[in-house]
Amino acid sequence: MKLFELLGVDPALAGDLLEERARGRSAIWYWRQVLIAACIGVWRTIFHHKLLALRALATGCAANGIWLLLWSKLLPIGLATPPQVSFDSIASLLLIFATQIATGWIIAKTHRAHSVPMVLVFITWLTFWWILGGVSEAIRLFVNSLDQPRFRLYLAWYLAPISLEVAGLLAGALLCTRQQAQANK
Repeated sequence: MKLFELLGVDPALAGDLLEERARGRSAIWYWRQVLIAACIGVWRTIFHHKLLALRALATGCAANGIWLLLWSKLLPIGLATPPQVSFDSIASLLLIFATQIATGWIIAKTHRAHSVPMVLVFITWLTFWWILGGVSEAIRLFVNSLDQPRFRLYLAWYLAPISLEVAGLLAGALLCTRQQAQANK
């Protein structure tokens, strides 16, 4: 299974899981096992390569620092405080997505042997950093959006940048691994 190779899991396990599925195990059981194996594979890779994980984190932070510096000096655009679709908002979200694709590609390219797990290290750190920076606002918007639909747009607007960052980082990592696979053929 290609997913297992990307995440550092023994590919033979994919065959074992498929055999169990053919013997009558449910689809839920199969996908739960795939998810567990993927999580364990990523954790094992990170645990055995702690220094590489720290290097991936530093690489991602450096790349994001450069993007932030360039963005603040050259492109004074941003997201509007009340959610509204405008040229600046769309440009900001597209810029976030594009720079994170580049960041994911850089991390994956500089950590070729374990590219996807190392990008996942940076994604985890970035997500926790973002959540800790605005946890009270996120909780307030989430709680308010449960019974007041008008807050759902604010919550979506609040979550849009981090969602695009995660999607961009994963896209960059997958783009790099695809390029590496094509180069190895």
